[in-house]
Parts: sequence; C-alpha cells; structure tokens
Amino acid sequence: MSFSGVDRRVGVKAAWVVALCAILLALAGCDVTSINALYDGDNDPDLALEPSLTGTWRSVDQKCTTVLTITAKDGAYDLQSVERGEGCQNPGRESRQLGHLVKLDSHYFLDIEATGDQVCETCLATHWIALAEFDDQRFAMTPIDSDGLGELMQAGIANVSVLPEDPDALLPDRATTLTSRSKDLKNFCRLFATDRTLFKPDSTFAFERNQAPGTAGQALP
Repeated sequence: MSFSGVDRRVGVKAAWVVALCAILLALAGCDVTSINALYDGDNDPDLALEPSLTGTWRSVDQKCTTVLTITAKDGAYDLQSVERGEGCQNPGRESRQLGHLVKLDSHYFLDIEATGDQVCETCLATHWIALAEFDDQRFAMTPIDSDGLGELMQAGIANVSVLPEDPDALLPDRATTLTSRSKDLKNFCRLFATDRTLFKPDSTFAFERNQAPGTAGQALP
C-alpha cells in the first residue's frame, strides 16, 4: 500500500488520532505499515498481556476528545475508539481495532490491525507497529518514522525490506510498506527501540487514563 501522494507532515499528531478513530491502516497517518505481524502466531512467546494497558483512555486535541477503550480478550487487545467534541473531523464515529502487545527485551511494541468491515480488500499492508510505553496513568505510542527508516536503510544500517513497487519508499514524506518476516521485524525493533531517528519523540501520541487505574505495568521513563 502506498500513500506517496499524501503529505504526512500536516498535523502529524492529529493524524494519529484520526488513525485510531477511523480505518487505522488506510489513512495517511500510518506512513509505515507492515504486511506481516510483529508476532509469529498466537503462541509466540514474546506476546504479552499487561493489566495496566486495559481500561479507558482519553486525549484532547483542539477541542476534540478521543476516547479509547482497551479490553483484553483471548490473548490480545480489543481497541475501541470514538471522537467527541466540536473540533473533531468525525464526531461520534466509532472504530475498532485488534492489538497485540509484544515484549522485546525490556521494551513493549503494539501491533495494531483493522478488523471486520474496516479491512480494505485491496490493501496489502495490514499491520501498524508502534513503540508502546504505559503505566497506571499514561499510555503513549510512538510510530516508526518513515524518514528515519529511509535514512537508516540508505546508510545500510537497518536490515528490513519494503515493497519493490514503492519506488519512493526511502524518500522524505513518503509512506513505506514493510515486507520483512516477523522474526526480522523483531530483530529490527530490538535493535532500534531506543533510536530517536526511528521512533521520534515529537511523533508520540499520548493518552491519559480516564478512570481509576488498575494494576501497575511498565513504568514510563
């Protein structure tokens, strides 16, 4: 899937809100998607369930509140989101995604995919991967930055593959579709989990807990 004609630099953080409140994997906010999941099947030993990730979260941006409800189900997470407020592009619209939490060394990553009628029949890329940090009060996601990925690949540092039909995949402001196997994606995320070129802090989208916290999970730095 390529969104090469879309300028992803317009309202980066707002794009992540829209991505969670609409068809997550079919919007310009998801500039790096993956054909393969970060986990290798339901019995992958790196899959994790953390109680502190479940519950209701909220984020307010320009008079638009995104409410995200996360519940654990069958070893995965059900993510349901809705926009509320006069500043929303689509107030009242609800969406639902499936999430898998993967723990690689001391870092967590969230693999998110669309479900049901939100899945595009002609789309190849179905997974969106983000570095995840969370505790009782805050949940933050930092996506893979396509510019940073391009820099690392052009320098021969990042060993991942992309769709060959994406001729502009390594150029600035272009979307990228990863084709690497789950095993290689894991190695890639392990190696660059703390790399701010790939996981840029200014692209982090954070939610605050909207109700009483549960069991403590990963502490934020």
